Order: sequence, then structure tokens, then C-alpha cells
Amino acid sequence: MPRDFHETYIEPELAPPPERSTGFVFAGVSAILGAVFWRDTGVLAVCAGLSAGFLLVSLTAPALLRPLNLVWFRFSLLLSRIVNPIILGLMFVIAIVPFGLVMRAWHDPLRRKRTKGSTYWIERTGKSSKSDSMTNQF
Repeated sequence: MPRDFHETYIEPELAPPPERSTGFVFAGVSAILGAVFWRDTGVLAVCAGLSAGFLLVSLTAPALLRPLNLVWFRFSLLLSRIVNPIILGLMFVIAIVPFGLVMRAWHDPLRRKRTKGSTYWIERTGKSSKSDSMTNQF
């Protein structure tokens, strides 16, 4: 059987981000947490130490952050598989379902409800005649 399909269903191997950028992100998040909890000196000291440590390691020896980078990358892939269907489901329920219910309740675009009459022919309204309808299509 030929395997000449239009699409391949092989998932590409994703590469994790560079260790240096992961270190910068962790340093920035630690600094932001330290700024948020600046009144608690214990939390501030821990966050400042973590931020300085991550910044120092990511600038001097980013290869040390490789295990943390891989764990964080795998966690983000797992989180995306959980969160994406939830967010898309909420968007569908909030945006598409109400529109469909309104359309079903007050509009009949397919003209499924038949009226009593001698014919079901729909008269065309407009200026186009048969000779003009096929010219200058594009």
C-alpha cells in the first residue's frame, strides 16, 4: 500500500529552550516574587538570593542549568496538554454556544420551516440578469 499521504502524523521532536534564557526567566521570576513580598524579610532574602544565583549561573555556566531546563520544559509540555483543552473548551462554551442558541431560536438561515403555499420557489431579488451573472467573475 503506498504511503504517499498528504500529511504526516509524526509529531516533531521539540527542542527545549537554551539554558541561559531559562536561567534569566527563573532569575526574573524570583526578583518579581521578592518585589511582591518585600515586607517579609525572610521571603525577600530567599528570593534575592535565588535571583542572584540564577543570574550568576546563567551568565557564567549555563550548562549547570541543563537538568532544571529539561524538567521545566517537560512540565510545560504536560501543562499545555492539560490547560489548552480547558481554555479552548471555555472559549467554545462562552463564544460559540450562545451564538448557536440565538441562531437556532430566532433565525432560520437554511429555511427549514416551510410556509403554506402553492410553491416553495424563492424569488431572486437583485439587478443581475442571466446574461450578466457569468461575466467579470474575478
